[in-house]
Amino acid sequence: MAVLIVFSFLAGCNIKQETERQNTITTQELGNNEGTILEKKIQKMDGVEDVKIMQARNDLLVAIKVTTVDRFQLQEITKKVKKKVEARHPDMDVTVSPDKKIFLEMDKFEAKHAEKQYNEDKIHKKIKSLIKLSKDEG
Repeated sequence: MAVLIVFSFLAGCNIKQETERQNTITTQELGNNEGTILEKKIQKMDGVEDVKIMQARNDLLVAIKVTTVDRFQLQEITKKVKKKVEARHPDMDVTVSPDKKIFLEMDKFEAKHAEKQYNEDKIHKKIKSLIKLSKDEG
């Protein structure tokens, strides 16, 4: 029984470490450190379960995963996140999307290019397509 408890605990630790990977894809304007700080601030907000950030040139795309309980307050949470990001980066064109499809697309892009150096043009093109997708479905 004790062995089962220890394995359960270790499996839980591995899951936590796996979610600790960086969810920020940026170019020099924002910088990875600033992106990570912004990511942690957004994750601390009520109702936000997870966050992904993509930035290239003047565009900043933030995809949030809202907790199931807080889905009824989706618009309010989105507005709060956008306000916080715009206050921190007023010179950027900020788009915040609570859409799960956008979040998954960003995750796929991140996984596909995890080992490569990010090309600014490729990131910018992907951001533009995801912003368009989020506005079309919104």
